[in-house]
Amino acid sequence: MIFDRRRIVSLLAATASAALASTALPSVSTAQEKVLKVRFYDDPAGFDPATIFRIENENIAFNIFSGLTTYDSKTGKIIPDLAEAWETDDNQLWKFKLRKGVKWQKGYGDFTAADVVYTFTRMRDPKTASPYAPELANIDKIETPDDYTVIIRLKAPDGNFLHQVANYHQGQIVNKKAIEDAGDKVRWNPVGTGPYALDFIDVNSRIVLKRHKDYFRGPAPIETINFSIIKDENTSTIALRNGEIDLVMRANREEHLDTLKKEGFKMNRVENYAVALKVLNPSFKPLSDVRVRQAIAHAIDYDTINQATAPSQQAVATNMLMPWMDVYSDDVPKYKYDPVKAKKLLAEAGYPNGFTVKHLNTSAQGVTELQQFEIDFLSKVGITMKMELVDTPTFNQKRNAGDFEFATRLLPAVNPDTILFNYLHPSNASPKGLNGAKYDNPKVTALLESARAEVDPKKRKAMYAEIQKIAMTDLYYLPMYANHVTWPGKQKVSGVNINYLGQVNFFEVDIK
Repeated sequence: MIFDRRRIVSLLAATASAALASTALPSVSTAQEKVLKVRFYDDPAGFDPATIFRIENENIAFNIFSGLTTYDSKTGKIIPDLAEAWETDDNQLWKFKLRKGVKWQKGYGDFTAADVVYTFTRMRDPKTASPYAPELANIDKIETPDDYTVIIRLKAPDGNFLHQVANYHQGQIVNKKAIEDAGDKVRWNPVGTGPYALDFIDVNSRIVLKRHKDYFRGPAPIETINFSIIKDENTSTIALRNGEIDLVMRANREEHLDTLKKEGFKMNRVENYAVALKVLNPSFKPLSDVRVRQAIAHAIDYDTINQATAPSQQAVATNMLMPWMDVYSDDVPKYKYDPVKAKKLLAEAGYPNGFTVKHLNTSAQGVTELQQFEIDFLSKVGITMKMELVDTPTFNQKRNAGDFEFATRLLPAVNPDTILFNYLHPSNASPKGLNGAKYDNPKVTALLESARAEVDPKKRKAMYAEIQKIAMTDLYYLPMYANHVTWPGKQKVSGVNINYLGQVNFFEVDIK
């Protein structure tokens, strides 16, 4: 039976200007319509699932597209989406029964199995250059016996496969004709089957989503969502207090959160949703030595930094995974603040006087308070950290290409294997994937592949524990903090459930 327990495993400005020229003006809202006004906090970088980056853009795509599966907003459990049911006997052959009557946005017709085949083929095509292609590299063959059945055979068993086809990045299903019609402006012309469709975008000021009236779960309660691009948090706080917006997408500043909480605004929140990592690129010679990487870990007191900068928004992290994940292990090296030990390790590695390193970041963020602390701590052991600030599209391009010395990563995931495989498997080394440090430890690679195929939960957990221990010893990825996410909003706005990917399903949101 399908749901039997044993079988279920359950170029920006130029491109944007050209895209905007063909984008319709926003639809006029009537007085009776429900309109939600939301703060969007950075330059939009496009919404093509194949190349999308950054949580703010993913929040838009999450509401435009659907996957075969998706995540329950509160529990993080896999639930049906475009696939109403699925079955597998061996974690290698997966059969999905698709929903019938699902409509594409903007008049692109009915969703069928052909859309699934096209999406996964496009995602894996080297010409698409998707950093998420490795997530689907295990697919051996896709068959469609009829328009509403998809059978996927994997090269090797994978108990995590339902995460790979969820509504996130590579799992977001696209329409072939819509992609072809958009041409080179595809990132600005997303067409999905989700609860909202893109109505208008001005990359300098706002993004407008309109309710998809033919959404298969029914029309969303809110007709229009206006995202105002407000980069400065002080400005967004004032806008919320003045009633210019109803909801702030992500707020980090302690003083603003304290003020809004005291004034009675709702603190919509998820804790420990992802670990922020500093990527140490060994292509920069000093960082190729494990002693230097460990010296950096001992040189920076992240506990103190987190308490000084954002105690309500950040927590201590000593691992790449979150404690709520079922394979999390605490048996990893802990790098306590010890500048004396840091200096000793640097001297042993041949850098008694330290060195200079560049840290990549966006000009929109500037030099953050956390980075100012890092600069100070590193200077005490002789390391000079200089900031390389670039616009957001350039930042994404350079980080994806591995063109940096220091960079940061925040990869939210419900599936721990998504993090470990993306960061630690050599097949995902940049520019192919998210392994910006180009980490390549043969023992870890073998364990990653074995853990995916292992059906015994205890054996899988032991393998993942060993992976975490080795990775935190090699230390190409240094945990800085566990991130919390808060979206302050008006009391009248309900259903803002931030999931473990840092996303909000606006289909669940309403205004009283």
